[in-house]
Amino acid sequence: MKDYKVEFDIDGNSYSQEMIEAFEFERNKHVLHEMIYLGAEVTDNGKSLSYTDIDFLSKTDAARLNLETKVKLGTDKLLELYKDEITKTDKMWKDIISNYKEGDPYQPCVTHMKVTGVTMDDLGEGLMLAMAGDDSSLAANPEHYGHVMTEEVPAGFEGMGMFGGPNLMRIMFAPDIKIPLDIPEDYLPFTIGYSQLGDGTDMHTLAAHYIKDTDEGIEMLLTCCFPQGTPKELVDGHKIHLASEFLGLVKIAAEEL
Repeated sequence: MKDYKVEFDIDGNSYSQEMIEAFEFERNKHVLHEMIYLGAEVTDNGKSLSYTDIDFLSKTDAARLNLETKVKLGTDKLLELYKDEITKTDKMWKDIISNYKEGDPYQPCVTHMKVTGVTMDDLGEGLMLAMAGDDSSLAANPEHYGHVMTEEVPAGFEGMGMFGGPNLMRIMFAPDIKIPLDIPEDYLPFTIGYSQLGDGTDMHTLAAHYIKDTDEGIEMLLTCCFPQGTPKELVDGHKIHLASEFLGLVKIAAEEL
């Protein structure tokens, strides 16, 4: 286990690792509540937990049970469990983009992340673990549910922006597309692309993440660009989602060292 420190800046406001973990605690309980409401059984040491039992869980137990329950159910059962939520969320996105016009300005979503004690190579190990499809991907964020093949194209099964339900999203890597953000020249891109719904519908949403080495470790700019019709609550919530997700990857990397 390697010692590290993580700090965030979102819209000029500072967030500590502990503050992001407090959001994660609430989202872990949210997902457990949601799964029980939708008909799944959540058990701990053989005991079935009720909807209100979830409110008495510790931060550690909420994260553990969220992961354990999703692994136990598996992606296919989770897809069946959330089918109505997926449909509602897909409709929300199709409503959002129904008035999209080429050249419209985007809503920026930017999270600045500073990591002390973990290098770019260290983080690469965490990313490789998550991309390998093991439980690390589920553990990186409370609202990650798995990966699905949609017409031979991989899609993430997750929630976005702590708003609405989860759905299937294809991340289409496109390193040559123009991202309408001012990114300092000393940052290197490591993900650039755009999003589609599981049926191939263009969400007109861009994703671009950047990284640079520092004397203490690394800094990252985690960014998305959302169409104008996207609810502000989703855009702002996704800044926290990105912080949580990449904090999870840093933890995975640090634990491997």
